[in-house]
Amino acid sequence: MTTLQVQGEDLEIFGTTCQSCSVPLEVPWIRCVKCQPNVDLCARCFSYGVELGQHENDHPYCVVKFDFPLYEASWTASEEMRLLDAILEYGFGNWPAVSSRMRTKSANECERHYLNCYVDNPQAPLPDFQDAECINKGAPVTFKLSENPPRPADGTALWVEMGGYSAARSEFNVEYDNFVEMEICHMNLGEEDDKDNSMQEEEDDDKVLYRDLNLAALEVYRNCLIERQRRKHIVRENGLINLRKWYGMLKRRFDSCLSFDYMRPFMRLFPSITFDKYLESLLYEKQLKLDISKLQEYRRNGIVRLRSVKHYFKLKHSRDQVRGQRHLLSDVLNHLKDEVLFESWLVKQAALESSSKGLTHTLPQLYKKPVPRLQIDCLPGYDKLNELEKELCAEVRLVPQAYLDFSKILINECTKHGFLRLAQARTLIKIDVNKTRKLFDFLVLHRHINKEPASDT
Repeated sequence: MTTLQVQGEDLEIFGTTCQSCSVPLEVPWIRCVKCQPNVDLCARCFSYGVELGQHENDHPYCVVKFDFPLYEASWTASEEMRLLDAILEYGFGNWPAVSSRMRTKSANECERHYLNCYVDNPQAPLPDFQDAECINKGAPVTFKLSENPPRPADGTALWVEMGGYSAARSEFNVEYDNFVEMEICHMNLGEEDDKDNSMQEEEDDDKVLYRDLNLAALEVYRNCLIERQRRKHIVRENGLINLRKWYGMLKRRFDSCLSFDYMRPFMRLFPSITFDKYLESLLYEKQLKLDISKLQEYRRNGIVRLRSVKHYFKLKHSRDQVRGQRHLLSDVLNHLKDEVLFESWLVKQAALESSSKGLTHTLPQLYKKPVPRLQIDCLPGYDKLNELEKELCAEVRLVPQAYLDFSKILINECTKHGFLRLAQARTLIKIDVNKTRKLFDFLVLHRHINKEPASDT
């Protein structure tokens, strides 16, 4: 029974019943002023002049009504009680339902009044808690659904990805050591009283052994439950329930600067927070190296003050634009150094000019600059070649050791089948087709291989 103190008098407001007919009292009811403890009667019993115990019907009385304000002038005591009852029934934060229960106050008014009078600025006659911890525990807390663990609807994509996990129960459909309950479901630790004393004395040792085995089985089951809880804690702690969301977050955060796929195997070596700090340190290291490389670039270009960096980038951008522009003068300057290229360029320009006037003119074949010979003096396998082979490797730009390996493959294949054609050689060695042809012709010319089968004589 809860009491409300008003002007020095305690009024029982919850759980009060008529002491004559035991009917729950409704406002207004009658209270005897003379009798102690208080005698409360409903209006019906009071009109009949009911007397009970020391109470007589001619005692002075008062009418109990809750139409007086407690904290605000616009809120009566009865409305305060209905507000608390509605919050108890519908829950804190469900203000539309509380307002429908109040009928006289809107949802905004109920929320403002409750937070102002009961949470933020509690006033007497509310109980005053001296301990700050009690105040924190007594204050209401607003809860909302969390995304970790998620609660997807059936049939959604996330529900399919989380197959085997029930977020509402925080359980997996297949637990660790899933069938361990089958070992203890038929276990019976009770004593059998229907046996004779003699038989019980003979089976005392068996009972002790049986009981120890059952206790050992229960201990195994307990350890299994502990292991299940530990695994669930690891899954929740490392965000493995919604794995795609967690992995995508880390990849967006680090993959632009770090190879997250390369770093992911190291996750099993660290706790989650330690691994996150490790990635942050690597990212910070890369940023420092990038800043150092920029400073080195500034110093190479003669910049010693940071205020000059902006002007340097403007000049660099303008130089890159000029360098990227291609015009006829640059073509002429590039071809002036080579007379043959310059003549072919003039013929090409003349052909383009004549084609623009409607004249037909075939474009000449542009002169191609010859490919320089390869310096093979210091390359591996040079000492194993003769003069002709050295000339071939230098002209074809083939490493001597590669020439030895390729020629050995072709010669072995020719020895195996008796002949070897160019198409087969191209499938055996995966290099440029022109180099393959020159190597094949060289081996045929010096009769290391045959490109046609030998005729029977």
